[in-house]
Amino acid sequence: MSESLLLIVIAMMVVGAILLLMRVAKVGYSTAEQRFTDTARTQLEESFDFRDPKYLFLLTIIGTVAVAGLAWYVFGGFVVPLLASAAALFAPKVYFGFQKKRRRLKIVAQLPDVLLMLGSSLRAGTSLQIALDIAIRETPAPLSQELGVVVREQRLGLALEDALESMATRLSLEEVELVVAAMTIARDVGGNLAETLDQLARTLRAKATMEGKIRSLTSQGKMQGWIVGALPLFLMLALSYMQHDAMQPLFHTWMGLGVLLFIGILETLGYLFIRKIVTIDV
Repeated sequence: MSESLLLIVIAMMVVGAILLLMRVAKVGYSTAEQRFTDTARTQLEESFDFRDPKYLFLLTIIGTVAVAGLAWYVFGGFVVPLLASAAALFAPKVYFGFQKKRRRLKIVAQLPDVLLMLGSSLRAGTSLQIALDIAIRETPAPLSQELGVVVREQRLGLALEDALESMATRLSLEEVELVVAAMTIARDVGGNLAETLDQLARTLRAKATMEGKIRSLTSQGKMQGWIVGALPLFLMLALSYMQHDAMQPLFHTWMGLGVLLFIGILETLGYLFIRKIVTIDV
């Protein structure tokens, strides 16, 4: 085989390999985008957030590349940039969890006032349907959004009890399940629903007050957990900037990588222990 023919064959093989890699990368990108957008769309719809999930996926990809490039510029090597990119890819899940938790806390905080409003409307002689409409108009999001879904489902032919059960399943909150159970029992067996709602509002408000006191008493411990977890990272960044040559063995030798792994395990265990101590279920 002549040299020119051999070069042509090698070039064709290289081109074929490049095309195959591009195809695999395209399929992998499409699969990752589909999984991300499906999960993100569900999370956003539960929060009544109608942003395009594809925009969030593109933002995640850009942020991952930027974080990995910055980590490579500061630390060099491949281990720290790889960990930084993994953390950047995991960031949207953390954001969705934080957004969901904040929304649930707002719903719990708004619930006693809405129950008092419903009780006052019922004592004034209005029906429960009209009382719900008034509560939706007078209550800000996010609880008004959930009540609006209940009213719309009822107008489409779903029974009120089933619409309330759907809301309780969707939110998975102990307070909402308690309210739905009380309203369902009061409608089935009779009784003064307004008085029941007022008593339930006082109970939920007392529970929220107790939980607030517990959160304030344990906030120092939670802050200590964050400080304990972030202090080694801060010191590592500061020393890498101040003593770059002295810190290089920590990132470029197997012994240094082993030390980093050991530190990461201890940091994770310390954070989990502190979180377990300061987490009190009421």
